[in-house]
Amino acid sequence: MTLHEWLTKVEKRVEDAPWLAAKAYGRDRTWVAANRPSLQLTASKKTKLDALLKRRLKDEPLAYILGSEPFYGRDFFVDKRVLIPRPETEDLVEEALKIPAELYVDIGTGSGVMAVTLAAESPRSSVFASDVSAKALAVAKKNAAKHAPKRVTFFRGALLHPKLANAIEKKKTDALVIVANLPYLPPSDKNIMPKSVTKYEPANALFAKEDGMELNKKLLQQLRHSLFFAAGSSVLLEFDPPQSKKLLAFAKSLFPGANRSIIRDRCGRERILKITIPQR
Repeated sequence: MTLHEWLTKVEKRVEDAPWLAAKAYGRDRTWVAANRPSLQLTASKKTKLDALLKRRLKDEPLAYILGSEPFYGRDFFVDKRVLIPRPETEDLVEEALKIPAELYVDIGTGSGVMAVTLAAESPRSSVFASDVSAKALAVAKKNAAKHAPKRVTFFRGALLHPKLANAIEKKKTDALVIVANLPYLPPSDKNIMPKSVTKYEPANALFAKEDGMELNKKLLQQLRHSLFFAAGSSVLLEFDPPQSKKLLAFAKSLFPGANRSIIRDRCGRERILKITIPQR
């Protein structure tokens, strides 16, 4: 059997077949396309291809099978310890980069894609990244070592925990930008989401109480009572579009003198809450 014959058969079942072949051979899809007509499959290679196909047919996300996912022009390592980064989160990073910052802080960093991208795109800024999960931080540190060596300082803890808050305070900067893509889906969404998500991606990185708003609201409350979130500081939070009105109203109640706005993502959905404390 040639690789072409295997792919022709498999492509009727999964459109990702060329990616699986690229993974099996340790090559890219251009190489697969060029060599598929003439490449004879060895028994061991066919076994490997069939094993990858079996995983995909069980709805395992392609990113976990390949061990990588693109984000903002870079390939990031991902596995079942972290959520697979979504394209709309690139919009949050884009908005953060529009704000000149001495310090970026990524709360709930997960795979580290936001923190690492901010460090790589804004080399003059300091970058902190924090997560409650030690397993997620291990993935984030691996990505930082690849794309932004020694550019990101990592912390472990929930939301604005004391160790992270103290580190931010010591920076004594009025050019602070906080970003967060915290779990924000309501638990009821489990019933309508694809199995590739609910079966494989970590639930604690997806779902939150209070119709998905619990963690975003807690973070905003913590910032409201922090000394460092002052004039010149900004926070950008990703959220579920149906939460827009409630989350904006909550932000207005906590920060009555701040500039508050909702930013739409690339698909036109209300996705990002931005709060900026005006300069005095």
